[in-house]
Amino acid sequence: MNSRPQPPGGRQPPRILKRTGRRTVRRSYSAGGVAFRLVEIDSNCAGGVEVALIATAGGNRWQLPKGRLEPGEGAVEAAIREVEEETGLRTVVEIFLRTVEYSYTDTYRREVPETVHKRVDFYLLRVVGGELSDLSFEVDGVIWTTPEDALNRLTFAGERACVRQALEHWT
Repeated sequence: MNSRPQPPGGRQPPRILKRTGRRTVRRSYSAGGVAFRLVEIDSNCAGGVEVALIATAGGNRWQLPKGRLEPGEGAVEAAIREVEEETGLRTVVEIFLRTVEYSYTDTYRREVPETVHKRVDFYLLRVVGGELSDLSFEVDGVIWTTPEDALNRLTFAGERACVRQALEHWT
C-alpha cells in the first residue's frame, strides 16, 4: 500500500459544515485522473496517446472523470474507482499529477445555497482493461481524444493543467 503514490495529506479530511449567515459552507474531497491508452500512430493521433473525457451538464461540459472519496478510502483507490464507474475503464496509477482546488455554489435540491470548497487529487492513469462506455448515470457522454484536442475541449483550467502535465510525462 505504501508503494502507491499519495498526494499530500493522503487520506480524506473530515467533512466540515458551518453556517455563514443563511448559507452553509462544505469541504469536499475528490479524486480522478487523466485516463490514457497508447494507440498506433496515425494522422488522427499525435504521439500515439489518447485520453478519455466525460461530458456532463447535458453534454455541454467536458471534463476528466473524478468523484468523491468514500469513507475510509484513499485518493488513489477513489481515482481508480471513479474512473471505472464513469467511463468503464480499468486503470493503474502511473504518477500523481496535482491537486486542484476551487469553490462553487451548490443549489441542487437546496432551499439555501451551499458554498463548496473542493479539492481534487488527479493522477495519470494507464488503461489496462474495460471498454469506454457512457452507461453511468453521472455522465452524458464519453470520448477518446488526443491530448491536444482534450486541451481544447476541457471546460476547467485546472483539468487542462493536468493534461499539460501528462503531456510532459509522455515526452
